[in-house]
Amino acid sequence: MLLTDQIHAHFFVNKEISSLYIALGLLQFGTGLVSVFVPIYFWGLGMPLWRILLFYFLNSLYFLVFSFSLLPALRRMSDKMMMFLSIPFMILYFFGLSLLADMPFLFFALPIGLSLGMLLFNVGYHIDFSSVSDDGHIGREIGMRYTITNLVELAAPLLGGLLIGFAGFHDAFFVGIIFLVAATLPLFLFPERRDASYLTFSSVVRLLNDKKVRPFTFSGIGFAMEKEVSRIIWPLFIFFAIGSIEEFGAVISAGLLAGIIITLFTGFVSDRGKRRKALSASTIISALIWFSRTLAAGSFMVIGSHVAGNLANTSLMTAWNAQYYKIARAIKQTSSFILSREMLYHFSRIVLYPVLIALAFLFSRDSFFTASFIIAGAATLLFLFANKLHTSSLGVRKT
Repeated sequence: MLLTDQIHAHFFVNKEISSLYIALGLLQFGTGLVSVFVPIYFWGLGMPLWRILLFYFLNSLYFLVFSFSLLPALRRMSDKMMMFLSIPFMILYFFGLSLLADMPFLFFALPIGLSLGMLLFNVGYHIDFSSVSDDGHIGREIGMRYTITNLVELAAPLLGGLLIGFAGFHDAFFVGIIFLVAATLPLFLFPERRDASYLTFSSVVRLLNDKKVRPFTFSGIGFAMEKEVSRIIWPLFIFFAIGSIEEFGAVISAGLLAGIIITLFTGFVSDRGKRRKALSASTIISALIWFSRTLAAGSFMVIGSHVAGNLANTSLMTAWNAQYYKIARAIKQTSSFILSREMLYHFSRIVLYPVLIALAFLFSRDSFFTASFIIAGAATLLFLFANKLHTSSLGVRKT
């Protein structure tokens, strides 16, 4: 079946999940216009690398504080309400970024809006997707999710780079806000779920320590660490190699285009019983690409590495997320599992960031990038632990 036929069929067979995709696509486009440029924005304001990393350390620290302190409130919210309430915090974050040059003290406040937006949207979204996805087609639905959002987001970095180049960061932040507001509209098109009603502190901690889930926990640590190097340090490396923010946006868009090619295929083979092989192969390839980046020199090699890395990483994330949602559906307390994963990621990052900050403070820029890519490659190998978990051992999902 052609890609367009698959998307058409998917949208009309499951209108609820389609509305979820539209909301996600609008959100991804709005954030895609500027989010990948934020580390470059900080650099342009004169921040050294260690201070840029400190910002994201604060984001993870605040995320954990809010995860514990807001747990009673999360328990009373529906998935749709969580996603809806996340948008104002993301808008405040973008608005605050536009004021940062004139109000430097916002550096310590902006991670609050970012962390609250991430907490509410991620938990709400994962609860909803795990509820509406089809057991026998999770891989394909995840592949379709990545394909649709990547198609929508494809032009965002390119347009964002052009917009920033011609009009500046302030206008780009406000255009992003417009799309964030639009992302709230599809949320009214599907019913709300209160799967978080049994969410408790003890159930979250228990799942963080659960021996049955431990292999996937190790893979989650790898995901958390690799993701941060990929979204913060690697974009800066690309920008330094290319030197133009417009060309940087084009490179990011090219990477998204490469990812579209592989997502549906990986999702299909995951549903055909080849998920573990797909995960193993893409893990090894992704790790090798990270290690090879220690030798990358010149814009041509950097662009080629970015495109190849997106191909491998998108395949890896499609297979790994298929496992994630299979576990979420099999576990007895789905919302507790989802929140435990989000907290795990940020626990891992508050361990990682002091290391990266020290490397950025003590090493030369080139040595810092080399060390960061080695860390990302080693972290990627932790994805292999996901293959050691079989969902049949986890029990029956609570309804």
